Amino acid sequence: MNEPFILHYWGPLLFKMKIKTEDVKAVRKICDGATEKYNTELAGIIDDEVTIDKTKYIEIIHPYLVAYKQAYKIWYGETIKKIIVNSAWVNYMKKGECNPPHVHGDCSLSSVLLLQVPETLKKEQKDWTGCGMGPGVLNFSTGNPHEFHTNTFNFRPEAGDLFIFPWNLTHSVSTYKSNARRISVAANFSLGEK
Repeated sequence: MNEPFILHYWGPLLFKMKIKTEDVKAVRKICDGATEKYNTELAGIIDDEVTIDKTKYIEIIHPYLVAYKQAYKIWYGETIKKIIVNSAWVNYMKKGECNPPHVHGDCSLSSVLLLQVPETLKKEQKDWTGCGMGPGVLNFSTGNPHEFHTNTFNFRPEAGDLFIFPWNLTHSVSTYKSNARRISVAANFSLGEK
């Protein structure tokens, strides 16, 4: 039977796209010069969480925010006029650290951009034999599990993967055993009128 069917969009928009290698390098350059600790503002069990220049950051990722606006229009049927960056920081995650399930306040949208995923972590993920996707995984969840209801998405992100999502979408990163550094940038945004 080849009858047409319709799928209805439901729940929060979880946007993912790959950014260009040169933009990953440009963001990494901003991070390499940053020194101001941001740990007291964050949920992460991570020693090195550092603020970065949010103005420089949004200049680099602006084209990807334009794409996000298009996805937002398709998903919600509404137009975003302006996206304003509230804060941006880099997470230098290492062996044994994690980012427990949390949401971000005082914003409309949150984001994660992967800058470095070490090969040793990728091997650890590949060798994982337990349930779930294993170590160093980026997890998004909404509500409690229900029958016939997808409430989690898990990713083994690569460098250049950018995720944008509503502030109240619970997310986390599991710990890992590899002696290597996983680097990601997080940013919070507000939606403006102009």
